[in-house]
Amino acid sequence: MRYSYKKALAAAVGLSLMISLTSCGKSGESAEIEIPILETSSPVYNTVKAEVGDISEKYYGEASYGVSHEMAASFTRSGQIKEIYVERNKEVKKGDVLCVLRSEEIEEQIDEAKVWLNQAESTYNKLLAKGGVSATELEYARIDYELQKLGYEKLQRELSQYTVTAPCDGTIVMINDRNRELNVNTKVYPDWLCMISDNSQNALSCKMIQKVDSIGYGTRVIITSTVGEYEGYVTGMYQQGEDATAQYIYEIRCDSKDVEGANKFKVCFDVYDKADVVKIPAKAVKTIGERTFVNILVGGVKVEQDIETGIADGDMVEVTNGLVGGEEIIINGE
Repeated sequence: MRYSYKKALAAAVGLSLMISLTSCGKSGESAEIEIPILETSSPVYNTVKAEVGDISEKYYGEASYGVSHEMAASFTRSGQIKEIYVERNKEVKKGDVLCVLRSEEIEEQIDEAKVWLNQAESTYNKLLAKGGVSATELEYARIDYELQKLGYEKLQRELSQYTVTAPCDGTIVMINDRNRELNVNTKVYPDWLCMISDNSQNALSCKMIQKVDSIGYGTRVIITSTVGEYEGYVTGMYQQGEDATAQYIYEIRCDSKDVEGANKFKVCFDVYDKADVVKIPAKAVKTIGERTFVNILVGGVKVEQDIETGIADGDMVEVTNGLVGGEEIIINGE
């Protein structure tokens, strides 16, 4: 009897819950459930048209008259140091001996060559004085003398390579002593020994933090001062300092007159001009590994386009392949 009562009670509770849930469902049909939906807007791109026009390869810098010309005194052969006379801030004159390498072996060869030369010369002179000698014998003696003389002079030139001299008047500003001390018996190889600052050649000079291969002797330079604009050209190029921290000096001459104004001048190296090329802003060009491309806008869709580039003028870059002009180039976004 009790068991039947409990079953009836459970059934009543279950029915009550079903009615309650059904009522909730009907109530939900009449009430609107609001779910927030995030609406996204289309991306906005800044674009410019790829244009066809003229472009110049140009590099910009600052020049002054305060940069001294530097020249290197160098070893032209390997050897062991016998004598060395270099130290920083030392004043030297052109031709001063800076370093001498051991040369005992070649000096012995020179002594031997001198003996043969003297003998050949004596033989030739005796035949000339004797007279009655056949033309063939005299010619052989003359040729032998000339050959001995050439051999002796060649050895003398080689001996001069064992001595390093100052290439100009100036001050020793740097010594190539990295990784080793330079003293008697140090083994050296063909390389620069020291840099000498030649204060007599203070030209208008521009320092660059990296070498620009396309700037060479004769490159046209536009010089802007506080007074006006001048035209010059590159007359010298050299490296100043060690490889890791080196700067590259470009000397500039202006034939018309000295550049007037404050001793700081803006310079533009005008390397190369091209007409009727496709050009775009340099900031629009992207690179990934060896790939170079731009993003272009086609029908509102961003599309990557591979390109090949040519010369640049700082702000604009030439496109040699991949664009024909008129394309909408995206200059913002990834």
